[in-house]
Amino acid sequence: MNNLSKLKNIQSSAAAISDQSLVVKEFLPIGQFPLVIKPRFKGVDLVDWVKKNRTEFEEELLLHGGLLLRGFDIGTLDDFGRFVDSFDSAPLAYMFRSSPRHELDKKVKNVYNSTDYPKGESINLHNESSYSRSWGMKILFCCLQPAEQGGETPIADSRKILAAIDPGLVNKFKAKGVLYKRSLIKDVGMSWQEVFQTTDQKVVEKVCNQNDIRYNFISDEHLEIEWVKPAVYQHPVSKEATWFNHVYFFNKYARYEEVGLAYTEKAPADLIHTDTLFGDGTAISLAEYLELKRAYNLHTVAFKYEKGDIIYLDNMLSAHGRNPYAGKRLVATAIIEPAGDNLTSSINL
Repeated sequence: MNNLSKLKNIQSSAAAISDQSLVVKEFLPIGQFPLVIKPRFKGVDLVDWVKKNRTEFEEELLLHGGLLLRGFDIGTLDDFGRFVDSFDSAPLAYMFRSSPRHELDKKVKNVYNSTDYPKGESINLHNESSYSRSWGMKILFCCLQPAEQGGETPIADSRKILAAIDPGLVNKFKAKGVLYKRSLIKDVGMSWQEVFQTTDQKVVEKVCNQNDIRYNFISDEHLEIEWVKPAVYQHPVSKEATWFNHVYFFNKYARYEEVGLAYTEKAPADLIHTDTLFGDGTAISLAEYLELKRAYNLHTVAFKYEKGDIIYLDNMLSAHGRNPYAGKRLVATAIIEPAGDNLTSSINL
């Protein structure tokens, strides 16, 4: 064999290694979720690897619901932006908001801080924008600065949450759906201007009419809205049933816990900005709320961030939240691949 043939064989072997052996796949000690993908060698380019192994990457995401990409030298917002831009969908603007957040850099469009929520408080698990008529199929988190203490992004497999909920309660939600109610008051919770990203009431009315949302402007600074959606969906690719909603996150009892009220107390009206009921308007009982909480807690996993970690979730298969923290923390987030009720199937009895 001449030198040229040897060189070609070496190059061919190197190409095979680059496709198959540049990463290690493993699990954290907490269990089989999420799947961790790490570089086998220093200097492996994450963007290049994902582009060359996109089919395998998406299959792993569909199987596990969430991936943790660790050790790929992602150190800056630009690094994360480059990774986000490597997919076929530009990051989506955060509209019809449920929590405050801001773009980290106008040059990196629609990449936000994960939330402006107070650092000492927890954020319950939820699927991003599942209360909305439209959402993103994938949500990405990138840890640019781990907190001194806490600050984890807890996650849970929404298929397992669904399976853990009492079947009678699941069937009740399948039959009735979920009614969302929000009270948007300036300087009390979130204002309608922030939620709808406009100061024009006519724009709000148009959006509500287009999305079958009932609305009532109590005053220029107070808007009441409500709408009905399914609680259980079928994933458009895997065809699996999944618990995809904000029933637990928006329920009044979650707010009771947040402000330290006993479940039996009567809360002042201005403290309860959101609530969820069954789609026919009947209340979700405390026992039913606690059953949902039990199912979430049963399957929630959390792990300490390392700088540069990227959590990549299928938003319909995995829920996420945030633990309280101390010190500085910077986690960037982006949402990609638009989806919505006109594109995705709900599951009814």
